Amino acid sequence: MQAPSNDITPNLYTFNPIKGGVRGNPALSVHQIRFLRHMKIKVLIVEDNPITAQDLEEILTENGIVVVGIARTANQAINKTRDLHPDILLMDIKLDGDKDGITAVQDIYKTDYYPVIYLTANTDREHVEKAYATSPAAFLSKPFDHKDLIHAIELAFVNHYKHVFNSSNNPEMDKSIFLKKGDKYEKILIQDIQVIKADGSYSSVVTKNQTYSITLNLQSLADKIKNPLFFRLHRSYIVNLKSITGFDNNYVFINDTTIPYSKNYREDLMKYINKL
Repeated sequence: MQAPSNDITPNLYTFNPIKGGVRGNPALSVHQIRFLRHMKIKVLIVEDNPITAQDLEEILTENGIVVVGIARTANQAINKTRDLHPDILLMDIKLDGDKDGITAVQDIYKTDYYPVIYLTANTDREHVEKAYATSPAAFLSKPFDHKDLIHAIELAFVNHYKHVFNSSNNPEMDKSIFLKKGDKYEKILIQDIQVIKADGSYSSVVTKNQTYSITLNLQSLADKIKNPLFFRLHRSYIVNLKSITGFDNNYVFINDTTIPYSKNYREDLMKYINKL
């Protein structure tokens, strides 16, 4: 696939969550839309009816969409959104408990932004206007057509993440990257990266559970991930400072992984490490 014209490399894509969506961004090319639609979309289902929740899960799974979790109450939705980091929230308005789905979205938006698709059997004007105030990606009335649901999810995903290609100059700190694994791209939180290791003209990006090979040298990759969590302590290594579990005069440790650090970097490294 041809790389986008904004000089983001073919196997690493960065994005920033932008509150309120990305309306007004330039249109995507056919290649960019195909790229996004071939990614695995992760959805959190928020639905208080277990049978409806199960039906939704089956519909999404059959269409290649990953269901990361199911919540029945507003508080469950808030907690699971923060823990699971879905791409899309599929939110029923009427939920068990004191809070409805709209209130759950308002609480989530205090700290994060996720595109939301509302599902409801109640389309009275008061609820509709309250829902519209949160700028939803879509609003589907029950019962809904399965194809309409899938199209709404895909469109919400494409519209929200179109700034993968259009916001390379955004000054906000990138929070995630897309890394290639096989023939697909996986979204990785920057904070979950533990080590980046030089491997000739390539780099290895190591998380707790996976290692990814990137067709960028270490310096080029470091230039793209401008994040104060990451510290270059050797010509061949960059580490996530929050992942360090120990150190001595020659090495830092991330659990069972031993990483050398150069004397030239020792003074700067010690500034970032609290020690007695």
